[in-house]
Amino acid sequence: MPVDHFNPSDTRTYENRYWMNDTYYRKGGPVFFYDSGEAGVAGPQAAPTFFFAPLELAIRYHGILIIWEHRFYGGSLPFEINETTGLPLAGYDAYKYLNNEQATEDAVYFATHFQPPGYSEEEGAQLSSPSAPWIWIGGSYAGTRAARIRIRNPDVFYASWSSSGPVQNVVADWTYYNPIEQTMPANCSADVQAGVAYADHVLTEGSTDKIILLRRAVFIANSANPKCITGISSPDDLSSWDIASFLAYPFQGSSFNFQSYGYAKGLSTFCRQLETWTPFNTSSFSLETPSSVITNNTDNSPPTAAGIAATQGAQNAFYALLYAIIQKRISDYRMFPSNPRAPGDAAAWYWQLCSEFGEFQVSSPHNAHNLVSRFYNVSGTEANMCRSMFSYAPARPNIEAFLKYGGWDMRPSNVMFTNGAIDPIGTIGVQATTGHNPQALNRPSTMDVPRCGVPPPGNQVYGQVWPGQVHGSDFGPNQLTMSTAVAEAAVELFGKALDVWLPCFWV
Repeated sequence: MPVDHFNPSDTRTYENRYWMNDTYYRKGGPVFFYDSGEAGVAGPQAAPTFFFAPLELAIRYHGILIIWEHRFYGGSLPFEINETTGLPLAGYDAYKYLNNEQATEDAVYFATHFQPPGYSEEEGAQLSSPSAPWIWIGGSYAGTRAARIRIRNPDVFYASWSSSGPVQNVVADWTYYNPIEQTMPANCSADVQAGVAYADHVLTEGSTDKIILLRRAVFIANSANPKCITGISSPDDLSSWDIASFLAYPFQGSSFNFQSYGYAKGLSTFCRQLETWTPFNTSSFSLETPSSVITNNTDNSPPTAAGIAATQGAQNAFYALLYAIIQKRISDYRMFPSNPRAPGDAAAWYWQLCSEFGEFQVSSPHNAHNLVSRFYNVSGTEANMCRSMFSYAPARPNIEAFLKYGGWDMRPSNVMFTNGAIDPIGTIGVQATTGHNPQALNRPSTMDVPRCGVPPPGNQVYGQVWPGQVHGSDFGPNQLTMSTAVAEAAVELFGKALDVWLPCFWV
């Protein structure tokens, strides 16, 4: 694969990994191109033994399934990386080739030069685009690519399925928290908001003594478990950003997050421990108070509908929030003692966020009742995530690199869009509603298949919003129930479209 698709004088190449399953292929069948997006391809994904929607489609339509690994992820590395930090040794001279145009052109180049092993040159030519119908399938970031490829290269990829794609790139994505807040019990969301607001008030308007005391409480909470924020050896080391990051943990950083697991598995235990927290003697918490006042609790108080802040005050809501976060972090660590994401994958995704993709999930300047701190903001993200990792990061992400191919008003043909109704990422998707994002277009979804090469009429979107579902719920077993019902329904809906679109390819 060329390192630089747009400089003919640059002859450097690298090996981009892909996996191919042609078990069910019959001559004339389509090529299903599954884009793994912002993660390296792991063994089970490369050879799934569970219900996997792209494979089911390959079986149904006697096609070939390609599982594609994105440049700079997994083993598809144009440049050598530091195995500990994940950063390329060449710095910006490497990452300047990790951008939307180069990565998209990888797929175009692959599809038009496809020569699978075990096939003659003539057979390979018949399988490459545009001789065969190539169908892009992707979720999340890969879902945005699936949608935009039908605008950028409709001659190469004949159809797409875009699942959970956040196509309306923004720098500050504060609407992310709206579905979470609306799904949480009212007492739990109110107490999180009250605890966060208490911390913000102390940090902005509190006396020096109160700030010192708050920092000690957060320092104790941060030190109480193995998943602590690193580099903090004393309360004085805690910046406002560090405190905001710690308080945001249930929604940002948790292995069992709402985005992937919904309320029941992502936040229900956290909310129970928050609402049954017992005050003990936190009202007399001081610089001399034992740390156990913060870290230990019987959490057996009867919860109230109004919540802790309404019955015991905002300060107690703050201490209860600290305790519940401690417990969630410990629980997460038991399940995932090491970071499940490879360093190279994490670094590459942070670079994409900081350089082009944006979508920093920060607090809202328009909402006095945030689930995350006002210090969890764009400037803090850029300073503490972007510029701390990449001295060469741009001042702001160039989101226009994506938006030039369309935002949530895009109208590509031969595309199915699907989203989860309570997916936080879905607030900037094609099917977003004003119930979650005041600026959304409220585009109606239709299950009436549009004609080949023609977008749905008016402002309609072909596809479905799955009730009660979160992010990427329709490719395989549900993260919570392990049910494949939604994925099966999605395969049927896309199959309904392919039954109309595929015959047109050969006309």
